[in-house]
Amino acid sequence: MIELVELPELVVIGIAVEGRFEDLSRVVPDAWNRLFEADTGATAFLAVSTGAENGVYRELVGFMAATATEVPEGMTRLVVPAQRYLRLVHAGPLAEIYKGFSMLYAHADRRRLRTTEFKLDFGYAPGLPDAPHELHVALAPATLSLA
Repeated sequence: MIELVELPELVVIGIAVEGRFEDLSRVVPDAWNRLFEADTGATAFLAVSTGAENGVYRELVGFMAATATEVPEGMTRLVVPAQRYLRLVHAGPLAEIYKGFSMLYAHADRRRLRTTEFKLDFGYAPGLPDAPHELHVALAPATLSLA
């Protein structure tokens, strides 16, 4: 079931990844493995996709953190502002998460909701098992018009 949700500001610490679409299936799992090997004490993992520019996609594979959490060497902090998202729980294989995101974008199109390229994917765990994931696509801020 697709639903509209509002998430508060989130702090994510992790490993930044950039690559062409065809390279993501290699570089993203490598980044996850490095993150899981790091001694962060984290238990809530997610991927943040910030979009693409000139065919290069940018993602952050990381963990939820408190504002005061120290950033380990080689990692970066991203503060995600509070915003509205379309949300879907994906219960299938990890390799088919893209289908869930496609469903979210199609749902938005049918309802004439403006989306962005900003996406959140909660549910990662060491070993990258096929487990349920919460997929989120950010909606563009509403535009006010005077009539």
